[in-house]
Amino acid sequence: MSGLPEDSILKRTMRITTAALAVNVLMSLSKLAGGILAGSHALTADGVHSLSDGCTDIAIIIGARYWTRPRDDSHPHGHARIETLIAGFIGFFVVITGLYIAWESFGSIVHPPESPPGWSAFCIAIAAIVTKGLLSRWTLSTARRFRSAALAANAMHQRSDVFSSIPVAVVVLAARLDDSLIILDGIGGVFVSLFVLRMGYSILRPALWQLSDTAAPPEIIQELRRIAMSIEGVMDVHDLRTRYQGEGIQTDMHIVVDGSMPVEKAFGIVQRVEEELRRSGPGVVDALVRLEPGPAVQDLRDPSGKL
Repeated sequence: MSGLPEDSILKRTMRITTAALAVNVLMSLSKLAGGILAGSHALTADGVHSLSDGCTDIAIIIGARYWTRPRDDSHPHGHARIETLIAGFIGFFVVITGLYIAWESFGSIVHPPESPPGWSAFCIAIAAIVTKGLLSRWTLSTARRFRSAALAANAMHQRSDVFSSIPVAVVVLAARLDDSLIILDGIGGVFVSLFVLRMGYSILRPALWQLSDTAAPPEIIQELRRIAMSIEGVMDVHDLRTRYQGEGIQTDMHIVVDGSMPVEKAFGIVQRVEEELRRSGPGVVDALVRLEPGPAVQDLRDPSGKL
């Protein structure tokens, strides 16, 4: 985790997302106006994509006020699942946007415009590549620091705007240089939709996995088992389970200790295992360890007194 107070995480998330919203509104209006005035269907489609960025920014601004809240009686495991829901919403919204762009672009291929797009469409596309590239890097670095799935999804959405603006710039330039290539404007819109659909899938898929209580990867499970077994007094670990809580991992397991051990000492081992899992477990935000008595250590000795 980031180690920052929840109110600090909220403030920084709100600051970067509000800045992103302002940029996205400006870029979407520029692209839509430029696409309509310059006669570029590809740029207009890209403007719709940028407008969807603004909608997901609003979703994060609203959702961040909830997922950063501490645990309470109604949410004893915390509110991180709200962040996963927001990430899933972003992915779904991106997919719908991609389908809309594809539909409109196919129409442009069937009925291509009569004149090539204006140079302003090319300039706006280049400006979008630079601006959204910088914004995506800022958002992604913040997402990694806070381990925020929603911010990471939004950064990917912003990056898709960069990728989608590249073919727009190429096809507009080609159509301006050769009128016979004007059909490329509609084809460019299709390429934009493919970028958007792929990005939407890459955002939606992990969110759905987390919401369906998918376990952590095998390498993480093995590492959690190793951490538990490294605590003195733990004889065995079994029934180890994991699930995601936002970007963090919840784990519970059963540990076996010497059956002749005093109860107070045994529960001290449980506490040490839980503390070590939260401290050094990869991404662990909560750990619950159940105690099981095993055979007494003296019962495991052979007649010579050796284990």
